[in-house]
Amino acid sequence: MSNLVPQNFTEKMQYCEVLAKSNLVPSGFRGKKEDIFVAIEFGLMVGLNPMQALTNIAVINGRPSIWGDAALALVKASGKLEYIKEYFEDDNTAVCEVKRKDEPVAVIRKFSFEDAKQAGLLNKGGTWKQYPKRMLQMRARSWALRDAFPDVLSGISIAEEAQDIEVVEEREKSEIKASLPKKEEPLYKIVGNLLMEKYKDPVAIKRFVRQVLDLPENVELKGKYLQNLTEPELKTLQTALQEEQLTLQAEKA
Repeated sequence: MSNLVPQNFTEKMQYCEVLAKSNLVPSGFRGKKEDIFVAIEFGLMVGLNPMQALTNIAVINGRPSIWGDAALALVKASGKLEYIKEYFEDDNTAVCEVKRKDEPVAVIRKFSFEDAKQAGLLNKGGTWKQYPKRMLQMRARSWALRDAFPDVLSGISIAEEAQDIEVVEEREKSEIKASLPKKEEPLYKIVGNLLMEKYKDPVAIKRFVRQVLDLPENVELKGKYLQNLTEPELKTLQTALQEEQLTLQAEKA
């Protein structure tokens, strides 16, 4: 190694194994040498050394992202930034204005409390509740830097924004899952559950199946035999079980 920067794949993996065992790396990377490897690779891609990568890159929802302050540092270090202005309009809207040296017009991006409300972010705990203005600032900065300096950031996500996207995606997945019709269990499983609930003993269950379906003794019932029964046979068993249940309820009454 030269200056503690791995030079080949073997050295990189050894380096990551050592870091994964350390209590000095961020908690999200401890014991995760593969995540450390990916973070370092992304860091090298955008100009961060390995230790800078571990402190400034987070794996969020399975995707590497860079924190907003580090993204700004990379843009400044690139020499392509003419100026950046960050301020609030009416105390409710964060504004980020950035100007590239090789572009005639500045890029201006805004993010307001109303935007955060529509995205369902204000009800989220953590930093959105504790430091809402800071989060508005980071979202406006994220949009401005990614739009104005895609070559510097190489398409990597901004961590503050990636965290919010994860919340929205999970909520949308839950809503979609809730709206889908529930898949019915196969009939053989329904009948099997009823049989186990009533008889519990496999021998008694087979005896009941033979009796209801009038199966001869030479017909073997092995393994998952309920799956091999026809739908009419399964319905016959289901009806017989339901009738027995009704009879028991009538006797108790």
